[in-house]
Amino acid sequence: MDDNDIQIVSPIGEDFIICPRCKTANPGESNFCLNCGTRLRGHVPGKTHWRWPILFLVVLAVVLLYFYNYTTPTSPPKTAVKPPPARTAPAGNPAVKTTSQLEPVPEKEEKLATAAAPEKKIKIPVGMVVIKDITGKIINEMPAAVVAGGWVALPRRFCLGGSNWVLKLSEGRQINIVDGMIGDDDRVGLWRIDENLTQQSPELYPWAPDESLAWLSLSESNPPQPVKLHNPVERDYFIEAELPPAVDGMGLMVQNERIVGWSFGDFAAEGHLWNGDEGGYLRPETRVDDFYRATFADGREEAFLRALAMTGDYTELERLEAMAGAFRYEARLLPADTPDYLTAEAVVENMRALIAQALQAGDAREVADIFDARILIAAADTALLMDVARANLQAFGFEEAAGLTASVVPALSGANRQDARLLKKFLSDLYRGRIDTLLKSGDLQTAWQVYRRGSSNLPDDPGLHLQAVELALAEDDWTEAERLLEMRSYPPSFNDKIKNLQARIAMLKGREGKIVINFTPGTRFIPVDAVVNHDIRQRFIVDTGASMVTIPSATARQLGLATDDRNPVREVYTAGGTQYAPELTLASITIEGRTVSDIKALVLDLPNQAEWGLLGLNFLHRFRMDMNTEEGVLLLAPR
Repeated sequence: MDDNDIQIVSPIGEDFIICPRCKTANPGESNFCLNCGTRLRGHVPGKTHWRWPILFLVVLAVVLLYFYNYTTPTSPPKTAVKPPPARTAPAGNPAVKTTSQLEPVPEKEEKLATAAAPEKKIKIPVGMVVIKDITGKIINEMPAAVVAGGWVALPRRFCLGGSNWVLKLSEGRQINIVDGMIGDDDRVGLWRIDENLTQQSPELYPWAPDESLAWLSLSESNPPQPVKLHNPVERDYFIEAELPPAVDGMGLMVQNERIVGWSFGDFAAEGHLWNGDEGGYLRPETRVDDFYRATFADGREEAFLRALAMTGDYTELERLEAMAGAFRYEARLLPADTPDYLTAEAVVENMRALIAQALQAGDAREVADIFDARILIAAADTALLMDVARANLQAFGFEEAAGLTASVVPALSGANRQDARLLKKFLSDLYRGRIDTLLKSGDLQTAWQVYRRGSSNLPDDPGLHLQAVELALAEDDWTEAERLLEMRSYPPSFNDKIKNLQARIAMLKGREGKIVINFTPGTRFIPVDAVVNHDIRQRFIVDTGASMVTIPSATARQLGLATDDRNPVREVYTAGGTQYAPELTLASITIEGRTVSDIKALVLDLPNQAEWGLLGLNFLHRFRMDMNTEEGVLLLAPR
């Protein structure tokens, strides 16, 4: 029998041929009936061509034998000659034959016998294995050849996550795969269909390394081709070996008319050779449901699967909570074995879409309540962390957002460089935004607390460090501001910021030892608070047009200063007309810690401003004045 005597019978297809004998529906490409073996197509060149000549020869032989027996005298009986022993196929012959085809044939009659009784092709039934998950969704499909009466070989990763395995052999006909054999170290398992539904199929034998090997494709009609495998590695029930480039699809390894191994194309890169018992002695050891429990059940991937199946009546927040909760489970599958839709990256993408919808609907608090540091660390996704931190910022404020982010960032230190930069920038923006808010509100004490916490988490952040300089300047402590500014170097992007801070430090330096009076830029109204006689706080208006200091009469009474006939009286011209004001001497006027003693002052209530005094020239002439109306600053330097 030659290579063409091997026939792959695949019952999966859209077109069918009805068997004229048993009425079975067969795939359109079949040559023989899957059920009874009846030929379904026209004659095969080189075989049916001999049908009528053979029939004619047989009839002729019968007629000749009849006349010979009746016309030839009886001769003495001859000793029977024992036929020569049967000849077996040479080792490594890629042609697959059945035992019935190897009956002994006399040498002289071999050619005639072969012509009279053509060898029968071996049929290898091929079905479609369909793997479904617990939700009934098909997760994998693959053609598989049936061997040893009802066994199929399947890659381990192909079966992961499947709770229901079915072998489809024809339209509407399918058989459950219930149990099988797979070792802890095997990447392929041998699985059995329902034992009550056996299939006529080739035998399975262990691979013999010292005999030739052939490979038969399941997808092409080519005959078996000799093949050599390299670097075999023994596992449990199987031996793995490197495939040559010519083997690039799914197929069977054939050796001495028997199936001894498989190739799985894209599902597994290696060739897998059988290392167990002969097919007739196979006994299943592992049930499909046990394999599911051992490899997939109660893991993160199964929880993902259940969460992704939540549709219909479930709200977005309920689905989000289920997906986030799945990260509390340990992953059961290796990254290379995990289906794309069950990877952490795919689930995180779904979660981020749900978070965006929830935040748009105003459900920031509900989103923040779903996540904690453990979930975010397990998810290990920078973008998800930032989304959740923003939800916390909206719902609970800076402290919750910054605390959650700071607790997760160290665990994500192994992230790629781009993600690491994004995380640092996000955390930096979080701290700096909070410090800016506190600076504007004047809460410098809390601002310093936030800075210290931020600098401990981001010690090398230049932007955060420069905010410490701003805090020092806000306290008019130019010495500390200058020290902080000069203690480190900065990237070029901060040059403008640094120049601004240097200018502010220089300005404070220039104010050293001077009285600094701030007022609204562009106005001539310059208010200042002072302490009179080290006792009473008094509000003054700086007035370069007034020759003397004035204080209200109420302030004079509070100071216990007498204003009677013994006090000199001065004539004063005001907006309300001419007034007469008693003159007295103030022991001191103190502004911003700078005290001027023995100051003459008039007791005068200003029209419509009875609570104000005037800071006149007799006080101002003791200083050098430097006024900047654009910036709203008046500097008084002692003479």
